[in-house]
Amino acid sequence: MIETTNMKKQSHLPDTSSQLVRQRWLDLLDLSYSTRRVTHQEIEPGVNAVVVPAACRKDTNKELVDAEVRVASSLVPGMARGVRLALEQIGDFALTLPEDYSGWMGKWGKDIAAGETQVTVFVDLAYLEAALLARLWDHGVIVEFNSPLSFFRRGALTHYVNIYEAVVAMLAEGRSLADTADLLAPEILSRLQLYANAYLQISSLYTQASWQIDHDNFVITIPGSRFSLVLQYWELQASAQQVLQGWQGRIERLLQQAQSNMANDFPKSFAA
Repeated sequence: MIETTNMKKQSHLPDTSSQLVRQRWLDLLDLSYSTRRVTHQEIEPGVNAVVVPAACRKDTNKELVDAEVRVASSLVPGMARGVRLALEQIGDFALTLPEDYSGWMGKWGKDIAAGETQVTVFVDLAYLEAALLARLWDHGVIVEFNSPLSFFRRGALTHYVNIYEAVVAMLAEGRSLADTADLLAPEILSRLQLYANAYLQISSLYTQASWQIDHDNFVITIPGSRFSLVLQYWELQASAQQVLQGWQGRIERLLQQAQSNMANDFPKSFAA
């Protein structure tokens, strides 16, 4: 995956449906296979693809194919936050997906998965950023859009998303940028709310400790002592209830240790 940056490029809010995105993919592959030529097409604003069909790779001189690929790639519009991905290499990400292109693309998808047909996809991440901003702004979430990790902050709490993995899943499943943002935004809000609920629950149970949020951690300190404990709340992405139970055990051990230490610090009487 290669990323480039062009600060002059302006993005627009995506509004293409996943149904239309899949149809454009199928139309592109049909055209490329029927003409047996390298073919370029815009799948939706912000997403472009270049296809080298199996027959073209087998029957055409490699230098000519390479030249056609360069010409087709030159038709891709300038990108503000460009990412280039080979569709046949999606399996390298080892993501667990409900479906992928080898199914919904039919025989063409199987050729791509086998490495016989090559597909290069160009994605402008600025379009996905714009879509997420539109969905999260009214919820008080500040977006720090970077790659591969983007961060989403509400108050002192932070959640992160691997944007490269999100784009890979989008392409594999044939989803549009708009529908990808519709999928990501509720998950981001849900996680931030989960972190907030966990902080409220745990801090209310152990009021004898002092609490604060520091980046991706809940920090617990015992007033008047050197005892402190750091709990990384991103662990809640696994089994939240199990993690919370583990935290309670760790907090209780910290409090017992602090109580024992404070008791030992009292001066002992010399009286017999």
